Amino acid sequence: MNNDKRRHKRVIDTIDAEIILGAMNYHGIVMNCSENGLYLVTATVSEAENITSRSKVKLRCHLPLKETVDLQCRVKWINRKCSSYGASFCMGMEIVKPPLKYKKYIETIQ
Repeated sequence: MNNDKRRHKRVIDTIDAEIILGAMNYHGIVMNCSENGLYLVTATVSEAENITSRSKVKLRCHLPLKETVDLQCRVKWINRKCSSYGASFCMGMEIVKPPLKYKKYIETIQ
């Protein structure tokens, strides 16, 4: 039995991205994505800003050929990992109203 609750199939792809939350920017990598969701891992940051499982954030994705696309996302879940070097995050995000440019990109990698 398949317990996957996703509406769209995820594809494995790595996309450089930035989370933009107020005055803070976090660099990360999208590890997999679909038309309406994605999984992102951040680089280590010196301090952990208040990202929660309900945060609304802007995600700037750096697509191939030096194109960028901004996505409005809602964090669905988050895991923090802290060490003496700082903190990193793994998070699942829902994309709110995915733009056409992003949808076309997803079609090319499926």
